[in-house]
Amino acid sequence: MSKSLIRLVMVDDNVDLVKVVSEFVSTQPDMSMCGVAYNGSEAIEVIRNTAPDVVLLDLIMPHLDGLGVIEYLGSANLVPHPRVLVITAIGLETTAASVVAQGADYYMAKPFDLEVLAGRIRRLAALPPERPSESRLRESPTLGAGNVNSRYDVEASKALHRMGVPANIKGYLYLRDAIIMALEKGPAMGSMTYVVYPAIAKTHDTTPSRVERAMRHAIETAWNRGDINVINRVFGYTVDAEKGRPTNSAFITRIASKIKIDLASQMRR
Repeated sequence: MSKSLIRLVMVDDNVDLVKVVSEFVSTQPDMSMCGVAYNGSEAIEVIRNTAPDVVLLDLIMPHLDGLGVIEYLGSANLVPHPRVLVITAIGLETTAASVVAQGADYYMAKPFDLEVLAGRIRRLAALPPERPSESRLRESPTLGAGNVNSRYDVEASKALHRMGVPANIKGYLYLRDAIIMALEKGPAMGSMTYVVYPAIAKTHDTTPSRVERAMRHAIETAWNRGDINVINRVFGYTVDAEKGRPTNSAFITRIASKIKIDLASQMRR
């Protein structure tokens, strides 16, 4: 293997996304995927054993989250010390600033363009080995970052993750934005057709009809591939088995209600 190859490790519990990125990396003449991990605990072993140049790291994972991995890398005496490119569906400016402050070198929001990802990887790999703080970069998300409550953003991302909605599809982002709107505004959120879809379409530079279809596809994917036990715990018998998945509106409202109940319960403890 040529020493000029940029050695990568990807850490993400989305198996499909890891496969897509790995296949893409295999087509790049200057890159090699030397290891993958599907949770934070596994990531530490893989990184120690493979000595990558760049780690592609998700934040929300089982066993040990991405911040835990970043904390480990900050204290470990690894040679070479890998650059860390955080790739996550949590799309807040405050999150970007936080992960960079913790020790990440770059931040990208899902979904992302593979060619853009390759460019960021090359840029990180070309930085000097001492990892100067001024070299840390940030790609700001485009999801109205200043207007959403960071707790709601995190909780909405976690809820969709548990439901089995893949973070690498557009419907994930649209559903997350709608859930945050429901959490912030409640019934004042307004009509899905005349308020929610157009608002999200404007944020993402698309059309309301595409937002509606992408949401529907994301929910269908969760129903077909997600954990049925988790789905039943959240929705119970509120969805008619013969009709299948809930409507976009019912899904968003139910998830938002569950988050509010869970947050209220945490505050009472």
